Amino acid sequence: MRAMYLANYFVAGCIAFSLLGWVASLHPYAFRAVLSLLAAIAITWGLSWLLDFSLSKLLKISVADLQALLISGLAMLLIGLGVFLCT
Repeated sequence: MRAMYLANYFVAGCIAFSLLGWVASLHPYAFRAVLSLLAAIAITWGLSWLLDFSLSKLLKISVADLQALLISGLAMLLIGLGVFLCT
């Protein structure tokens, strides 16, 4: 059952990043806003990799689970950007 929840979150994340890409294509100001949002997400993602041991203790999950979430987050971003670039 937990795998089903994770798959749903993965699909929702892919849809969210695709939606951000679509919004960015509408207007230059929207592109700048989405770009700054993606920059903030990238900074947070990078800091999560650097602080994975202390962050896993704070979230009370294992380091392997945290790293799996970070890898799936990168995959969501790449799939969303791929959909944006292909449309």
